[in-house]
Amino acid sequence: MHHGIGNPVVNQFLWLLDTAVSGDDLEKLRTNLSRGLLARRVEPPTLPTARHRWVASTVSLPLELATSPLPSDTVLCWAEQRVIDDLDPEAGIGWQLAAAPLSGGGMVVSLVCSHMVADGAAMVEAIRRANSDNSRVDARDLGTSPSLFGGIVEDLGDTVGEAKPILQWVAEKVVATATSVFSSGQDSASGSGQIDPPRRQNVDQASGPWSPPYVVVECSAAEWHAAAAEWGGTSNSLFIGVMTAISEALGRAMPGDELRRALPYSDRDPLDIDSNSTKIIPVRVPVSDRQDRDLTRIRKASKAAFTDFTARQKAGTASPTVPLPLIQMLPDVVVARLPMPTDGAEGLCSNLGQLPEDFITIGGVRARSVAARATFAGADAAFARTLGGGSTAWATETDEAITITLHGMDPDRMVTDSAVRDVVADVLQRWKISHRFW
Repeated sequence: MHHGIGNPVVNQFLWLLDTAVSGDDLEKLRTNLSRGLLARRVEPPTLPTARHRWVASTVSLPLELATSPLPSDTVLCWAEQRVIDDLDPEAGIGWQLAAAPLSGGGMVVSLVCSHMVADGAAMVEAIRRANSDNSRVDARDLGTSPSLFGGIVEDLGDTVGEAKPILQWVAEKVVATATSVFSSGQDSASGSGQIDPPRRQNVDQASGPWSPPYVVVECSAAEWHAAAAEWGGTSNSLFIGVMTAISEALGRAMPGDELRRALPYSDRDPLDIDSNSTKIIPVRVPVSDRQDRDLTRIRKASKAAFTDFTARQKAGTASPTVPLPLIQMLPDVVVARLPMPTDGAEGLCSNLGQLPEDFITIGGVRARSVAARATFAGADAAFARTLGGGSTAWATETDEAITITLHGMDPDRMVTDSAVRDVVADVLQRWKISHRFW
């Protein structure tokens, strides 16, 4: 997960606070985090067919506390600089806490974490525990290094356990291939169920240095929910609708097309200590005319996708993609040579919803808004093109704000931060949602 697709995937939460948190309170939070869910190190298996194992980590990076106030219009630049190369899950260094006072008053706090160490839900739980009186996680729960014999026994058990989903996937592939061969002579007019690719606006391929546009916009929560209700949707369907409208405005699709969006879903239990528990649900989303703000079709499509996902989960149906256990068994040098996995999705729409109070509050100070994202560290135009372009976005909610973070991954149609901001502002205005950019 950290280097599996070339560029490390790093998660980041940002808290924007109107009042600064004391250095002592920030250091206490850092200490608690170093004893909690994020304090883990990945260790190679004894047998090559087994997965790497987690063990507790006793090292962590220090708190990075800026001494000079930060101008408010440089917060995102500061946030980008927090995505550091020092993160190394194999060395037990998977996260870092940082903070900077703002020149106009208040503070911004950052928590970056390798996606290998924790997904968004795990990071939320880590902060909640670090804010409590029971922040420590027993090292035995996170894992300990086994003896040579113990490692062999563990790895044999892991190999056998992981063989089941691999064999199931192989069997399904055989059946699917046989069915395809049998039906090849049948009338093909019924179609394969695949959607036509969206029609892109023709543009010249950009050249020169490029990094993914990074936009954070804070929306009125009251107006957001009112717009969702007015147009027959929910907060989530409005989020998908906004992102789909942004794709259309940027030339990634045209009215009448369908886009495939990837919706993360987590069924994480509060007592869970796993690093990642997120599943991805694909949903087909209609692209509407710019005057059409109706959300009912998106809402129905999302509900159908979640219903289908739930049914497949209960049936134990394997994913059509190469199963993760098989990839995990392969040597790193082989994984690095595999083609980049693509599913035709326009991008991620990750809605974390209403954040819990003990996550929003840092050192006794309640954040005005919280931004979340996952970013490919060091991504350039060549890497973005291997992903097929598109955009990825995350939404979080506090009492007064819906905060959306967007990364543009199309170097030819999403060139600069300011150009993407202009499109985001125009789309939000269609639903009459007041907003301000970070």
